[in-house]
Amino acid sequence: MNLIHLLREFPELELKSVPKGKSPDGIEIAYIQSDSRRTNAEDIFCVSDSLNSKKEEYISSTKASVILIRNSSSIVVPDSKIVLETKIDPEQLQGRIASFLLGHPSKELEIVAVTGTNGKTSLTNILFALAKEQGRNCGLIGTIGVKFGDRLIDTGYTTPDASSLNLILKEMKDQGVDTVFMEASSHGLKLGRLNGISVKAGVFTNLTQDHLDFHPDMEDYFESKFRLFEILDSSKSPFAVLDYTSPGGKKLLERIRSRLPNLKVSALDGPQGEWKVADSSLNLQGTSYTLTGEGASRSIHTNLLGSFNVRNTALAWITGIGIGLDPQKMLSSLERIPQIPGRFQIVYSKDRSRMAVVDYAHTPDALENIIRSVRDSKPKRLITLFGCGGDRDRSKRPKMARIAEELSDQVILTSDNPRTEEAESILDEIQSGFSKGFRPLLREADRAKAIAEGVAVLPEGGCLLVAGKGHEEYQIIGKEKRHFSDVEQVQKAFGLF
Repeated sequence: MNLIHLLREFPELELKSVPKGKSPDGIEIAYIQSDSRRTNAEDIFCVSDSLNSKKEEYISSTKASVILIRNSSSIVVPDSKIVLETKIDPEQLQGRIASFLLGHPSKELEIVAVTGTNGKTSLTNILFALAKEQGRNCGLIGTIGVKFGDRLIDTGYTTPDASSLNLILKEMKDQGVDTVFMEASSHGLKLGRLNGISVKAGVFTNLTQDHLDFHPDMEDYFESKFRLFEILDSSKSPFAVLDYTSPGGKKLLERIRSRLPNLKVSALDGPQGEWKVADSSLNLQGTSYTLTGEGASRSIHTNLLGSFNVRNTALAWITGIGIGLDPQKMLSSLERIPQIPGRFQIVYSKDRSRMAVVDYAHTPDALENIIRSVRDSKPKRLITLFGCGGDRDRSKRPKMARIAEELSDQVILTSDNPRTEEAESILDEIQSGFSKGFRPLLREADRAKAIAEGVAVLPEGGCLLVAGKGHEEYQIIGKEKRHFSDVEQVQKAFGLF
């Protein structure tokens, strides 16, 4: 792509400087990257505002010949570089430029994006399974990784950066994928990672406290989530699906109707009554409920456990209808959804007399939901084991302690990913949330030891809930990332290997 063509397409860009002896119409652009390590000579290096004081350091290390910066920046760029400027954070333009340079791959895909504090991974995986069983060639992008064909790629992000995301979508398109289900994190939405992506449907699960180390307040967190519905592609007859009764659901519906009055919305248990859930039945064999909507009432049966999966599967059903999936086939598929790693993942002892549940729950709301869902199975004793991540929102630590104390028979405190915080200091802050006189069954910073002890004291008919890390196969201590799997540790404690 010639630089002149790029400038014509994006009037927001201003050519600030060109090295002596070079002409803009002789400069070819291959791609754009915000990671200096991924750049080549014909690339644009997008210098996002988030790089802060390290901007000059990364500019000096990049191979890219073109530098894109905010025009208010006072950083020094070497004379050998071509400089493009923009009035906004360059990261907000990155996705649109990446999409343009790749020929807009997302426009040839049917993309469903799911946002919310909890449930994004479960819902996208359920949708992926439903669509795949109906012959769709599907792609999946989210916390557990990127999946299409026989490929599984770990990106390290719920929503990859804009350049990586467009490259993934192009590869999916080239491999014949037609339908993509992706998680849209609040970070990704606020940082513009979905800008330029052609999205057909936006789905909202819930909004509860999380990521207040990144968002200044809950309103900013909500607005970041709402951004998904603002960027839906008007050329694709877009629609929104939301859980009206969930935290944030009513507010989101009101905001959509106020700001986006022409957007089609389906609200689960909403005020218009178009979709309703009733008669839920929960046990360790599965989940059943009645879903009424579009003039019909259907009995839904799924192998997925827990009350939150009533909401997840109902949202998946409504979304599936919106993208043209066959209702009768969805009924059959919901009975055998593949187990989602780290989401109510059950591990039994050899004789099946005891069990553990491994779940990613790492927010107050998610912890409460998973404990209540385990309670529905009526274990003889429920021991909840959890910790909180370091260098993250500290205000949720005592809140999670209160929830665990109130809803569990016993509590074990341990480390999550302490990162650069002292593990014992994190445990002190968690423990401050317990009522006066309450003592946890065990306080053990070594997570492997804590899990082993939890299994050791588990009585027949008891359940150990291991919360916080779910599918993760690592633990971050200091700045070191070590292999660690809750599932493996539970299996080891049960003597399964």
